[in-house]
Amino acid sequence: SRGGEGEEGERPPPHERATARMSKAAPDVDLKAQSGLSSHLFVAGAAVLSAVLLYARTSGEDAEDPAADQGVEEAGSSAFQWIVWLTIRFVQVVLGSGVMLLGILVVQQRKIIYVPAPPGTPRRTSENPGAYKSPSAWGLPYENLMVPTSDGTKVNAWLVYQPMSNCQQDVPFTFVYFHGNAGNIGHRLENIRDMHAKLKINILIVDYRGYGESEDGDGPSERGFMLDAMGAYRWLIERIRNPKQPEVTKMREDRILLFGRSIGGAVAIRLMADVLRESLAPGARDALPVPTGLVLENTFTALRDMAVQLFPFLSFLSPLLRPPMVFDPWDSTDSLAFLTQNHRAWCCCLLSGLEDQMVPPAQMRQLREIMKKREPQVLKYFTFKHGGHNDTPTRGGPEYWLSFQKFMALVIASEADRRQLLAGEEPDGAAK
Repeated sequence: SRGGEGEEGERPPPHERATARMSKAAPDVDLKAQSGLSSHLFVAGAAVLSAVLLYARTSGEDAEDPAADQGVEEAGSSAFQWIVWLTIRFVQVVLGSGVMLLGILVVQQRKIIYVPAPPGTPRRTSENPGAYKSPSAWGLPYENLMVPTSDGTKVNAWLVYQPMSNCQQDVPFTFVYFHGNAGNIGHRLENIRDMHAKLKINILIVDYRGYGESEDGDGPSERGFMLDAMGAYRWLIERIRNPKQPEVTKMREDRILLFGRSIGGAVAIRLMADVLRESLAPGARDALPVPTGLVLENTFTALRDMAVQLFPFLSFLSPLLRPPMVFDPWDSTDSLAFLTQNHRAWCCCLLSGLEDQMVPPAQMRQLREIMKKREPQVLKYFTFKHGGHNDTPTRGGPEYWLSFQKFMALVIASEADRRQLLAGEEPDGAAK
């Protein structure tokens, strides 16, 4: 089924459509392949270790006293010793190979996680095929931005907006869109087009450092991604408070949602937790307003859980899968627990593709369970039978967009209650 792909919104010109049909979602990446590991490497390593250990065994035998070899009664003992030796050496080879494999994963982990240019695709947005170079290829009004971050790195972003003619009745919500770990913002253009048309929203989508047209900075990392996310959010708030003249759209501070897919969901969760933490700090005067809420699509719980999912042998080492062995923990469970314990006036929507082969849908259920302990004002959880990791919006069909619209309607309907909560009052009603 291809339901959910827009009758609404403008389509790219005919010569672009063939290119657009080449990819209907952001590129999927085999993260195991990204590690550089292969069965050949593992077997070769095990063979080398076995040869070294066998050489040590035979060398040791050559150095033994010949008298120790005498007597038929010693044959049984010698056979037993050989079996014991083989068992010990086998365990050593397995452990040694495991340590070698773990070492490679530790060294390569950021290369595995962050993939600015998946195989066969360019890094830079300007080098994408025609339909993926800019929103103008899809007839979308937009601004191309270079957003400064606190460490001086500038990241590329697009503000895809609703024109003033669409803002006469009301102020649209603005989504800050954090994409997955592979590819650039151009690969998300079809999704942006559908969001813009079906949800009637503004979208600020950001390319992380080292991705697309963004500057490299110190390279992709959790710290770097969060600097980029905070920089983009701060830029948006400043734009709302000091609109350009003439302004091209309408935006409001209390109508901002953070949208994240895959690792982008982890970025969104932590950004909202960080903004909340700053607002709760004693004497906080210049703290940014806390976003209205989160929309999470196929997001994982923590990087250690994903590591075990991709490399099952790591389950035996799960207690070690923390800093400093794991450079970027991306622990969404901790950030989400902080949000639920310290904030009530927010909304969250979870969109889970049940055919996701990368992030197990069970991890989305875990995130939901954390929020159910102290539910936000609006909490919706939608599943889509045929949704994959990156293509849930297209494979989810009309149900995907109807679910999304249902959540947005609840967010709007609960605004008065949310204002009461933020003022320290109990709301008159609740939207669930």
